[in-house]
Amino acid sequence: MKKMKKLFALLLAAVLLMSCFAHAEESTRKTDFPDNTFVEMDPSYITGVTQRGKTVLFRYDAKTEDGREYNKGAVVYVPYGYDPEDTETRYNVLYLMHGHGGGYTTLLGNPGGFSTMMFVLDAMIEKGRIEPMFIVCPTYMIPELDEFWCAANFSYELNNYLIPAFESSYNTYATDVTPEGIHASRTHRAFGGFSMGSLCTWNVFQNSLDQIAYYMPCCGGISFGDDAGSMAVMLAQKVAAAGYTKDDFFIYAGCGGEGDVGYKGLTAQIEAMKEIPDTFVYCENFRDGNLYYTQCSGGHSPKSVELIMYMALPTFFD
Repeated sequence: MKKMKKLFALLLAAVLLMSCFAHAEESTRKTDFPDNTFVEMDPSYITGVTQRGKTVLFRYDAKTEDGREYNKGAVVYVPYGYDPEDTETRYNVLYLMHGHGGGYTTLLGNPGGFSTMMFVLDAMIEKGRIEPMFIVCPTYMIPELDEFWCAANFSYELNNYLIPAFESSYNTYATDVTPEGIHASRTHRAFGGFSMGSLCTWNVFQNSLDQIAYYMPCCGGISFGDDAGSMAVMLAQKVAAAGYTKDDFFIYAGCGGEGDVGYKGLTAQIEAMKEIPDTFVYCENFRDGNLYYTQCSGGHSPKSVELIMYMALPTFFD
């Protein structure tokens, strides 16, 4: 009897200890999200900014799954005041992909230059809309390989090469770039993309939930919409297969209105996803769900990315 009582006491202590850890983990989750509701950015918002970030070229080595080696480049937005020696200050990261026919200079411009997207980011940081953060603009293209295949399979390169390479070189929330370290910092990492880059974003969503919690697909779905229902089911199945639930990710999607070539497919897909509320919970605030969809005036162009990003980034990251 004494042995049974001792065993019961040990089991009870273990349960209480696990409960404490669970509550400690819950307490670190972000709870005060701003509203998702889209508001068009005032064009004058980017004026009067004095603290300018910069763009630099970041290069890294990668391989395809079958072992083909290649070297890639990415343009990186580095926020004003970043000090590589200050390892105590950590930064969130958005990996942001270009569209069809583009490259790593499409969205942020050439390294060392200037772009409207840079001005938007500078203004958002200086005016306190977001914390200083990195934007990494790679390319999905691999020489001599089909563009669609590259966009639909970029997650392998992202997970195994780009994230570890970049986040071992800059002060992000990944205290180390082991799979465990990257997973532990997933709520400080986002992925987004425009047009074909939005297709890439949906691929990353399916294959990178261990690494990334926030997603910003712009101006494109997985298809043109005729199979939206089956695509939504497939996405839900991927979430379940990866061991995640509706509480573990957030999607802020958008397009450039009905004239946007990506409107039909993305709208149909989002509507189909709403029909699977066990996985995708549509909401006006990420406190209440994990899915939001908006339309803006940018059409099918990178301008829509800027407008959507202006609203999405304040709702991202723990």
